[in-house]
Amino acid sequence: MKPLLLILALALALPVLAQTQTRRAQVYRCGLDGRDLRDSPCPGGSAASSVDYDQPSAADSKAARDRHFADSRQAAVLAQSRRASEAEARHLRAQAVGLQAPPPPAQAASAPQVTHLKPPKTAKPHKPSTAASDHR
Repeated sequence: MKPLLLILALALALPVLAQTQTRRAQVYRCGLDGRDLRDSPCPGGSAASSVDYDQPSAADSKAARDRHFADSRQAAVLAQSRRASEAEARHLRAQAVGLQAPPPPAQAASAPQVTHLKPPKTAKPHKPSTAASDHR
């Protein structure tokens, strides 16, 4: 029974360990309370310490990227749906108020006769009379 529990515990623990890789970085804690982290030695000469951090595995990075793309596709679909419903609501409000576009004009039973209009005659300037120019 105990070997079975040990195998079961290992089987459950291995995927957890495979998800992230624990890495260490050498840092120098400087300043008040060691809040200033640097990768080079402090001016005061304090000793280096190690900081552990988790590096996501390639599978985790790919899964996060896939989730991001799926979310962006879903957001685009929702935005398109919202724009369509807002346009429909505007159309219905316009009909309720009476602001809809007028219907297209109905076709006449017979086509109107085409008449060609002559352009209006332009007034020509009057020639000065020769008698008026002789009175000088």
